[in-house]
Amino acid sequence: MIKNKILITEVLDRYAGIAITGAKTTRKSFNISCPYHNDRNPSFTVYTETNTFFCWSGCCDGRSGDVIDVVRLSRNVDTKEAIKILISDYGLKIPESKQTKEWQKKRANRRQTAALQKQLNQKLISSIDTLKRIESKAKLGLSSIKTIEDMEQTGELYHVTTLVNYWLDCLIEHDPVLQFQTLQEVERFFVMLKMQME
Repeated sequence: MIKNKILITEVLDRYAGIAITGAKTTRKSFNISCPYHNDRNPSFTVYTETNTFFCWSGCCDGRSGDVIDVVRLSRNVDTKEAIKILISDYGLKIPESKQTKEWQKKRANRRQTAALQKQLNQKLISSIDTLKRIESKAKLGLSSIKTIEDMEQTGELYHVTTLVNYWLDCLIEHDPVLQFQTLQEVERFFVMLKMQME
């Protein structure tokens, strides 16, 4: 954590302009003049063990904090900006928390799932359009049957029409596994049709 990586005495010196050399900094706590108000009697206590401060003066109204608060008050910035300043000035790298890594992993998984869903949807739309065109041609072929000889030549159309209707029903189901399996069957059917036409 940033709060424990940098000594509060260093931060007070660097950002608040307080030279701490005269104070007994080896003690657990010591008092200095508050850098945030006109302080004649040192009322600003620095706690070296906890790396924090507290101002006892009524002017500061019990102001307290840590190294981040020193930067925030000295530079008149918000907490987020104070953290950025410390990271930049001290060349710190903040390790990612386990929660952050899990969140990033879930986010990546959601993006991948969304991309796969988009591909599946595009494939579904394309396959449904092609199947409907095949169904229209098959129905047109069936409507042209006039004799038994015509029926013998176009008997395969009955099978195709039934199969296409079944696949269309499967493709509009809200079951990705069924949709994927049906797409594989339809793809094989398209390949077979293409080979027959060549």
